[in-house]
Amino acid sequence: MLLSCKYSNFYRTMRRSILFSLYFFVIGFCTCLVMIALVRFWSDNERKEAKQSGKASFYKLGQCPDCKVISTRHWKVGRLKDKLDLHLESAKRMGITPFATNAEMEEELPKLLRRRKLKALEENADSYRLKNLTHSQPYLVPEAVELLEEIGVRFHDKLKELNLPPYYLMVSSVLRTDESQQGLGKRNINATQNESSHIYGTSFDISYKEFLPKHEKPAPEGFCRHDMMRHPLAEVLTEMSEEGRCLVIREVKQACFHITVLE
Repeated sequence: MLLSCKYSNFYRTMRRSILFSLYFFVIGFCTCLVMIALVRFWSDNERKEAKQSGKASFYKLGQCPDCKVISTRHWKVGRLKDKLDLHLESAKRMGITPFATNAEMEEELPKLLRRRKLKALEENADSYRLKNLTHSQPYLVPEAVELLEEIGVRFHDKLKELNLPPYYLMVSSVLRTDESQQGLGKRNINATQNESSHIYGTSFDISYKEFLPKHEKPAPEGFCRHDMMRHPLAEVLTEMSEEGRCLVIREVKQACFHITVLE
């Protein structure tokens, strides 16, 4: 009888221990879920507040939430390797007579703008920003300006489809003279001393490594520069190339798309 009571007490104690363990497990598990939910909630709120206030938010490489969203989509991107000869052929047909020197360009520019042979790019355009143009000037033939603006609109439309905020395209090179082309050829392997479609005002370069967020503060070294944004941009350029609107070369060394307008 005594032995039976001892076994009964032992089993009751075991059951209590097991129940307490289950209770603690459930409570701990639920606490973890609540903490994860709170962290996500606070992170989302901080992100929303930063976007609404225009506050700069920088994420380390691989941690950018916008890039993570973009990388989950399948993008229809072509090779984007149209031959330079085709770029030059279109440029000579649609472009201006090249300027030999920078001084000549400064002298002739007002006349070409009045005659609408060239058009200035906007400093504060809706869809793009100009990088520090050390070897080119912010002018293109009107058809090329229209092309650039449409690329920007279609790029932003793709971001909207993903419920992402707008990012500005970064235009890195525009109209060059023979003089500036020669100078650039000494430091840029892609800008050789051979003829370039840039001198005709029909071509421009858009970076696929740097995209400027709405707060217009570029990310520092070691932080995300929105590298994944190249996917929607490349898809836009593929679509417009297939529509016969432009020629495109994806330049590797300079991390840009070299784009020439077509008729």
